[in-house]
Amino acid sequence: MTRLGAHGSYSNIAALSPAGAVRWYEQILKDPAAALDLERRIGEFFAEHIAPLQSAGLSNPALDKFLAAVGGWADVGTRVRWPMTYATEQQADAARPAAGRLLPELFEGSW
Repeated sequence: MTRLGAHGSYSNIAALSPAGAVRWYEQILKDPAAALDLERRIGEFFAEHIAPLQSAGLSNPALDKFLAAVGGWADVGTRVRWPMTYATEQQADAARPAAGRLLPELFEGSW
């Protein structure tokens, strides 16, 4: 049972770490307090590294590719087709330490 009957989309977290998204879902069911703390840190990471890219006009597909590059689970790069703007590999490399520091539960055994 989820807290307050909530159900939601984990697509952004799945783009960052598919296995981590599954672990977070399991945590939501087993330890809601810890899951809420992780949610807070996810918000912090997104405010610091995703919101600026979104404000710069990056599309959802570009943001998903950026998240996959940060998570390092798929070799898809960050580029999307013209005329869409995309994040650089250097931006993904710069965000990776923050993801690891703020969201270690999502990357257990990944790096």
